[in-house]
Amino acid sequence: MIKVINGAGRHRQPLKISAMHRLRKRVFHDLLRWDVNVVEDWEIDHYDDANPVYVLSYSDSGALRGALRLLPTLGPNMLDDTFPILLDGQPAIRQHGIWESSRFCIDPDISQDRASNQVTITAAELMCGVGELGLASGLDRIVTVTDVFLERMFRRMGCPGERIGAPHKIGSVHAVAIAWEVNPQLLERMKAVAGIEGSVLAEPLSVEQARAA
Repeated sequence: MIKVINGAGRHRQPLKISAMHRLRKRVFHDLLRWDVNVVEDWEIDHYDDANPVYVLSYSDSGALRGALRLLPTLGPNMLDDTFPILLDGQPAIRQHGIWESSRFCIDPDISQDRASNQVTITAAELMCGVGELGLASGLDRIVTVTDVFLERMFRRMGCPGERIGAPHKIGSVHAVAIAWEVNPQLLERMKAVAGIEGSVLAEPLSVEQARAA
C-alpha cells in the first residue's frame, strides 16, 4: 500500500518521516556509499525543505518497504540544480506539468521480494503510485536522476523511459537522467508486469492536494 505525505507536515507524521530518512541513510550512505548528507541516523538534504511529496510503500503489517520523493521542476530539484551536466547542454526543465522523482530506495532486507518475472514488488508499487498521482494531477512527465543499474530495473518493470542525455560518471556512479510520459497505458503496463490489480494508493489524491494536506 502506498501512503503519501508532504514535507511541510513532517511534524504531524514524525514516525513515518523518521523511518523514511533512516531508510535513506541505510541505502544511500551505508549500502551504496554515496556522498550524501547524514545527520545522526538520517539522510536528509536541502530539497527536503522544499515541501516535497513523499511516496511511501508499506507492508500489510505497516512496515516501511520503500520510498521516493517528488518535487515540481518549477522549484528546486536535483536535475536542474545539482546535476545539470546530465542535461547534456539542454535548457533546464522548468515546467508546470513536469515533476521530479528522487531518493528512490527500497529496504535492503526485502529487495529480493520479487514477482515471478523478477520485478521487485515494492519498486513496482512505488512507480505505480507515482503513475496514479501523476494522472490525477494532469502531469505530462516525470523526470529522475538515477544510475544505469536502476535504469535496467525500470526497463524490467515495463517503464523504460527516455534518456534526456548521455550517462556521466558522478562519484562512483554512472548517472543518467530519464523522463517518463504520464499516461494510462504506461501505468497499466507496469501493473500488468508486476501483477498489481486495482489502485495502490491508500486514498486518491493529486500531488497538489498532497502538498497542501
